[in-house]
Amino acid sequence: MTQFNNLFVVYDPTREEQPALDRAAAIAEERAASLHVFACIFSDTSKSADKPAEVKRLIAEQQKSLNEVVAPLVAEGIKVTTEVEWDKDWYQAVVRASTKRNADMVLKSSYKHSSSKRLLNRTSDWTIMRECLCPVLLVKGRKPRDVPRVLAAIDICAKRASYERLNERVISVAKEILDRQRMDVHVVNAFSDFKGVPDRQELIRICGVESNKIHIKVGDPDKVIVAQAKKLDVSLVVVGNSARSGLSAALHGNTVEKMLDKLRCDVLSMP
Repeated sequence: MTQFNNLFVVYDPTREEQPALDRAAAIAEERAASLHVFACIFSDTSKSADKPAEVKRLIAEQQKSLNEVVAPLVAEGIKVTTEVEWDKDWYQAVVRASTKRNADMVLKSSYKHSSSKRLLNRTSDWTIMRECLCPVLLVKGRKPRDVPRVLAAIDICAKRASYERLNERVISVAKEILDRQRMDVHVVNAFSDFKGVPDRQELIRICGVESNKIHIKVGDPDKVIVAQAKKLDVSLVVVGNSARSGLSAALHGNTVEKMLDKLRCDVLSMP
């Protein structure tokens, strides 16, 4: 079972609100997890007479600001460390730093992008989901439901070993959420070919949830998941992040990326 004890939070120095940090603090309080809050900054210092000194000064300023932001969390007894890095390519800086820290999960605030931007450009969500070695929680900042509800998206008809392992990871996390936080967990399985309709009894056996919480729907996975998430008004969608590299993924995007801007809830992407 997945354990989320070492949380890596992407801090956005350009925004006042930090949904990812707020969500990480809530998880840390619930699970006694530790937080590593990471900020990456960069600016043009070409006009500076002493560029190294200027970079050092700017990093120190951001470090001081970051320490002030997390001070209330430290006062509450949450274990928090902070880090500031200087890099123009902050997407890759996040990937490197989270790997170095052996993060169990990366949390990042997610904001709406146009479909064309997500497909044709490397958004930060795109890069972090594809290249981080651990699960990535994209936080929308929406006020959570009174009774949190989770939708786990799997595909039991995909018989390749890699997909079966991905299904197992999605189910494992969903079960842990159910056990640890008593959330209302639902499972959705989309299919496109009526010759291969998912078996409801197998889904019940694999997932360990009641039949009325198993949703088998025909259609494209991204459309089915979004529709079911909206219908159930879920707090979180847990989904496997397949097709992480290669030409097909670059041109068409994968299920997670197609869903991001259509969902109002948080999305947990499992590698």
